[in-house]
Amino acid sequence: MPWPDFSELSFGYGFLREFERLHARKGRFPAAPDFISQAAEATKGYDVKVLSNSTPVFFQFKRSFVLTTGNAREIQLGDFLNPPLYRMHLREKESYRQHIALQDLESNGEAVFYVTSQIESANDLSRCYLKSEVLTNATAVVSPNEIMLPDTATKHHITFKADGDEFFLYSDEGTPHRRKTPKWGNVAKVLVDRRRNANANREALSVASEQISARSPLARDLANRFKDPVVKASVLAFLVLDAQLTFFHV
Repeated sequence: MPWPDFSELSFGYGFLREFERLHARKGRFPAAPDFISQAAEATKGYDVKVLSNSTPVFFQFKRSFVLTTGNAREIQLGDFLNPPLYRMHLREKESYRQHIALQDLESNGEAVFYVTSQIESANDLSRCYLKSEVLTNATAVVSPNEIMLPDTATKHHITFKADGDEFFLYSDEGTPHRRKTPKWGNVAKVLVDRRRNANANREALSVASEQISARSPLARDLANRFKDPVVKASVLAFLVLDAQLTFFHV
């Protein structure tokens, strides 16, 4: 039951760079390293071109275990016929605080997704990156509210086949769930349908910032150094949810 031989950081970097090349204005957003400083200093707030006709989206990155033998519990139970399978664990800390926070943000109307790997090796990740196939072939995407935990006291994970239409949620035993977005094309359609104008995006992200900051006074104090709601939401997403905020354009 090995971890893939690439880091969560490498996977997230590859995903975000490809996402931005395909779906961000001019192929690059945020414009690091000046994203926070430029936005904080701008008198008119963050660039309206970024916010107009776009969808703010929060991504939380995870690596998945790679199950490569028929001895895997999921196969022994008869839920899957053969490997490879991919197992994404949910963070147990503080009774699944992170998962619940992501669910609350999604329930409040924001686009929020777990982004996890469905490849076996660093060579696979490099190959997908060079072919611009990280989004379509290397990635599985699941929204937090698709994963309804039966309790917050025991360990939970989901298991899936690459590009499969279902995942199984495991606690004591597996329960099948139909995936809403089994392929990147499904995710892109959701994001297209959720586009808003600049004012609506600013207002929504202000609400999201208030919601997230309530979970961490320390993060709230740091985020309040910046006036722009986009920057606040980005800082809070990173500090409280371990998630990345970016924007989807077509």
